[in-house]
Amino acid sequence: MLPLQTTTYQLEAIEQAGPERYYLLTIHGSSYKIGELIYLIVDGLARQLTYQEIGSLLNASLNENRFSAQDVATVVQNKLAPMGLFGTSDTAIPKATPTGSIAFRRRLVAFEQYEWLLRLVKYAFSPTVFFSVLGLALLANVFLMRELMALEHYVTSYTSQLTATGECGRGATYLLFFYPAVLFILISHELGHAAASYRFGVKPKEIGIGLYLVFPVLYADVTEIWRLNKTKRVIVNLGGLYVQLLINLLLIWFLVSNFGYADRITISRYLIQLNVAMMVINTIPFIKLDGYWLYSDLFSLPNLQRQASVCLMVAGSVLFPRWIRRPSLEAVNIRNPYLIFYTIGRYVFLLSLVWWGGQFLVDKIVTYPRLIGDAINECTLCTVEPLLKATLTLCLFGVPATRSLKPVYHWAKQFRHLRAS
Repeated sequence: MLPLQTTTYQLEAIEQAGPERYYLLTIHGSSYKIGELIYLIVDGLARQLTYQEIGSLLNASLNENRFSAQDVATVVQNKLAPMGLFGTSDTAIPKATPTGSIAFRRRLVAFEQYEWLLRLVKYAFSPTVFFSVLGLALLANVFLMRELMALEHYVTSYTSQLTATGECGRGATYLLFFYPAVLFILISHELGHAAASYRFGVKPKEIGIGLYLVFPVLYADVTEIWRLNKTKRVIVNLGGLYVQLLINLLLIWFLVSNFGYADRITISRYLIQLNVAMMVINTIPFIKLDGYWLYSDLFSLPNLQRQASVCLMVAGSVLFPRWIRRPSLEAVNIRNPYLIFYTIGRYVFLLSLVWWGGQFLVDKIVTYPRLIGDAINECTLCTVEPLLKATLTLCLFGVPATRSLKPVYHWAKQFRHLRAS
C-alpha cells in the first residue's frame, strides 16, 4: 500500500518486525500508530468510498462478514474525527511523545549544525555493534564501580582533613571542569538518541532546552521514530544510556590515572555518581523518561500510562463496585502480564516516591534558604558551589518526582468525577 498524503494528514507504513502491519498517521504534526483496519478506512475515505463499500473492503480483508456501514461510521466518528482528520489542528489529540510535556522549548542546536557529527558516529549504532558494545560497557561499568569502592575511605579521609583546616577543596580548576562536564554529559545523552535515529534513516530535529513545570531539561526531538520497527526503536531509546556508559568508563579512567591528586578524584568521583544517578533514573519505566519508551516498545504497549490507568480502574471497579465504575476497555488487554506488572510496579513506585522522595526533597528544600544566605553573605566558590549542587540535585530528583505525581492527580480527579456521576 502506498503512503497517503493530503494537506491534512500523511499516512505511511511502519517497518515490520513481525506478521502484523502498522502505520503512522500524522495529522497536523501529531502522530498516531494505527493498525491495518484503520488504514483501510482512511484509504477508503481518501478514495471517497461509501461506508458500505469500506465495510465490504474490511470484511474482504478479514475473510468474514463482520463490519457494517454503521460500524464504519462509528469508527470514523469516535476514532478519526477526534484526531482532527476532518477538522483543524486545534481539534487534534496529539500522541504522547518524549517531548510532548516540555514547555517553553527553545532550540539550542539545529539538525543542520550537528549533522556532521551524526555522520561520524552513526555506525556505532548499527545493531550488531550497538548491542555488543552496550553489553561490554555495562559489564565493565559494574566491575569497575565495585573496584572503585576501595577509594571511598581515601576520599572521605581527605575531605575530613580539608574540613578541619577550613578549606573546601574547590578551586578554579573544579569550577572550570565540573559544570562544563555535566553539560557535556547531558548533551551527549541527547546526541545518542539523535545519532541512533539518524543511523536508521529518520532525520532528528533540534536538540533544545525547555521547562517541565519549573525544571530545566534538555531534549532531542526524535518523534518520527514511530515509523521504525521495534528493534530500531529500542536502539534509539537506549542511545542516551549507551553514550553515558561509555562516558562513565572515561571518567573512571580519569579518576584512576589521577590517583594521588585528591582534588581531581573528588571531582571525577562526583561526576561518576551524578552520571550513574542520571542513568538509573532514565531507565526507570514508571516515569516518562527513556525507560518508559523502552518498556512501551519492547512489549508493544502504546500509550502505556493510559493503559495502566485503565487497568487500575478495572481493579478498583472489582474491589469497590459501588464507588468506581468499570471503564471502557477499548483496545486495552487487561490480561496482558506485562501490563499487569507495569501497573502494579508503577503505583507501588509512586507511593514509595511520595514517601521517600518527599522526605528527601523536603530536607533539601529546608536547607536551601541557608545555602542561599551563605552564598549571598560570603559569595565564594565554597559557598556558591553547594548552592549550585543543591539546585542540580533538586532538578535531578524533582523532574521524575513531579512527572510521577501528575498521573496521581489525574486519577484522583477521574475518581471524584466517577463518584459524582
